[in-house]
Amino acid sequence: MERMECLGHFREFQYLLCLLCMTLFALAPVFAGSDLPTARHASPCLNKENPGSLPVLLSLEHIGKDLHLTSLQRSVIAGLRNDYRSAAMKITEACRAGSSGSVQLQLKLDHLDASFNERVKALLNHHQRRRLREIERQVLRGTLLTAPSEQQFLNLTEAQKEKIALLAKDANKKASIINLHAGQGKLNYHRQIMALRKNRLHYASAMLKVLSPSQLETWSSAQGAKLVF
Repeated sequence: MERMECLGHFREFQYLLCLLCMTLFALAPVFAGSDLPTARHASPCLNKENPGSLPVLLSLEHIGKDLHLTSLQRSVIAGLRNDYRSAAMKITEACRAGSSGSVQLQLKLDHLDASFNERVKALLNHHQRRRLREIERQVLRGTLLTAPSEQQFLNLTEAQKEKIALLAKDANKKASIINLHAGQGKLNYHRQIMALRKNRLHYASAMLKVLSPSQLETWSSAQGAKLVF
């Protein structure tokens, strides 16, 4: 019975992580007929310190427990998560109704992510922020290598940074195509989430392969204690 309960928690956690994965790329253009950014006209993305959505990530029960969030912190983060989702939907709907293209949409969403992520980090103490970065390395894997501080931490070369940037652009483009197909009714919600997750994992793995053996060893040892769920 206890084993089945643990399995149930594991499946729930995996599903919530799928939703988190969706926040990484799912807010790219989803409306049918939108102009997908090509490599030549790629969306000028921000160099975000936190590629994922922290209001969503820290709302996961096991992560909140690992960070030892207080009841007040949990309450404020839950409110930020709801505000973030509402704001993201308003931006997306406004772009659908107006003439804004996918590049403008992505820029607005990038700024929204950065704003809400900073508000979440402001709630955390020094130890929680340090542990959060360890958790991000475990959950987001190679995707986190797009963060400027992570690149500085690993002392990446300019060539490595360029390779990671190109992989990130390609990942966003593929995610845009997935979302476009979902908007056209070619994918249901579950298949959209799973396709986005597969896309993220593929490019996260590709980004890690850009690292040298010593950089990868440094990065792996900086993940801290394994996240328990």
